[in-house]
Amino acid sequence: MKKGILTVQSAGNSGPGNGTVSSGAPWILTVAASSIDRKFITKAVLGNETNLVGISVNSFESNESSYPLIYGKNASKQCSEFLAGYCLEGCLDPDLVKEKIVLCDWSGGYVEADRAGAKGAILSNSRDDVASVVPLSATGLNNREYAVAKSYHNSTRNPRAKILKSEVIKDPAAPRVASFSSRGPNRIVPEILKPDITGPGIDIVAAYSPIASISASPYDKRRVKYNVLSGTSMSCPHAAGVAAYVKEFHPDWSPAAIKSAIMTTAWPMNDTSTSPGEFAYGSGHLNPVRAINPGLVYEASKEDYIKFLCMMLDEEKIRLISGDKSTCPTGSDKGSPKDLNYPSMAANVTSMKLFTINFHRRVKNVGLANSNYKALISTNSKVDIKVVPEVLSFKSLNEEKNFTVTVDGRDMPEGSHVSASLCWYDGSHNCIVRSPIVISSVSA
Repeated sequence: MKKGILTVQSAGNSGPGNGTVSSGAPWILTVAASSIDRKFITKAVLGNETNLVGISVNSFESNESSYPLIYGKNASKQCSEFLAGYCLEGCLDPDLVKEKIVLCDWSGGYVEADRAGAKGAILSNSRDDVASVVPLSATGLNNREYAVAKSYHNSTRNPRAKILKSEVIKDPAAPRVASFSSRGPNRIVPEILKPDITGPGIDIVAAYSPIASISASPYDKRRVKYNVLSGTSMSCPHAAGVAAYVKEFHPDWSPAAIKSAIMTTAWPMNDTSTSPGEFAYGSGHLNPVRAINPGLVYEASKEDYIKFLCMMLDEEKIRLISGDKSTCPTGSDKGSPKDLNYPSMAANVTSMKLFTINFHRRVKNVGLANSNYKALISTNSKVDIKVVPEVLSFKSLNEEKNFTVTVDGRDMPEGSHVSASLCWYDGSHNCIVRSPIVISSVSA
């Protein structure tokens, strides 16, 4: 950051649990992962002609023949029924699965099915948003579809099935945050909302090692230069590319300005299973075209970050981070981490108490020299949110204006959250500078 370089980092793949996000530093752009409108599906057809739609990247051609269907727990001589049902390593007997399709209670059971020489595998896949590249003809079914397959197997004397080659469909629900994508809140500094942004991270075509197995199976001998991969390690380079794109148009912008442009121009997203949704997607989904013209940016310098650190750490620890002899202000209130000039706003309040939270911010005009912006608050909660002043008037480029966002509320139950957003309108466009606001209640 001190050298003018924006660091972009993956949020992590430990979701969907709360507080699993990595990379909490405010000078870093932390990126979650979400879906794109391309989805790989793989159908399994049972012997009674029931079609089950699962997901995988299954490149094996179907000759339209069906094969006997066997449950993993019935295909082992050396493991308990429980372990064999999951098709765990070393459990399946090659003699029992030869020329058969195996039912596995675990999404990773295809590795053991491949080792044992099965014809195919139908897998239980509770995370039904990520298509794994499989080493044999296989598909992962959600809980409901998998239950149908098991019921058919258990109620039929000679159960059979066939698995078709994968096909690609358009996913109208995209973008959705990936089930694996790590979520907030930021456990190190709750006042810094993390992740910052989300980007394409599911089923991405990416360069791949030509000496590695194409799938998770070490028995898979196929080799490729490109593969279909998922993870925040896929969404992170998308965000880095957007940052480079913005830098190309604005080579003199600071890392904080580029980061602000990406965050405040993001597409708003619908809530996920995580509450609030901002803990999953931050400010929203990457919007590269909008990011080059954000209108206003939230600027921050090394000195701002040092002051931020001074609110939490002593000078000795701060110098370990800064690499210099940075000092902290003396003789005055250190303030709160929530007052860092950040493009999003977050704070914790004591549950079931009256509260007033103030966020102090400043924005720099990078749009039209003469411009006016009006504040608009969007919220579904009962809290009262005010912005002072409500109108920011600029007369020149790079001019800066200060404002304060005040949130008043009471009686928030422990563990509950308030989600809102501040939009600055320029009078001729829709919201062009958007900041999420998240208030969370915690125990005293």
